Amino acid sequence: MKVRFDEISAVGIRHTILDEAWFPDQELECCGKVYAEVFLRRDDQRVFVEGSLSATVSLVCDRCLESFEKAIAEDFQVDFELAGADSNVPTTGEHEVDVDEMDTIYLDEASIDIYEMLQQQVFLALPEKNLCDQECQGLCSDCGVNLNNEKCRCGVKESNSPFSALAVLKKK
Repeated sequence: MKVRFDEISAVGIRHTILDEAWFPDQELECCGKVYAEVFLRRDDQRVFVEGSLSATVSLVCDRCLESFEKAIAEDFQVDFELAGADSNVPTTGEHEVDVDEMDTIYLDEASIDIYEMLQQQVFLALPEKNLCDQECQGLCSDCGVNLNNEKCRCGVKESNSPFSALAVLKKK
């Protein structure tokens, strides 16, 4: 869903999106309903977007490789600016980014793809490390058993370390 700059007033417009058309279902599995709301306000060649989204996604734990569901609820703000003749930002070559420009997305055309922006926000809301539980013990590196469900079957192996004699003394 694209919104052109000239469709956005200084007062702003609000969109509530209840369908799943914007959800990145090629990369993530959605479990349940999705919801997104965006408010767009324009100031000349700049558009300010505030919004929120919520969804439940199915992820795979990075430690134990079990599937689990993760609820995502995210509030976000994004600024869009039209890069071009009227803009202070050069469109070619290198440019040192100013602090004010860090949270701004520069566009070549005067329209915003709402669905693409929401997809990006979903990926930004995902955790860096997918864990089914903070206490997840993962898989045994030798036999591969899920340590959350059962004890390791591979047993204790003797070490050729020069400190193995100290381990025997420690047990006594």
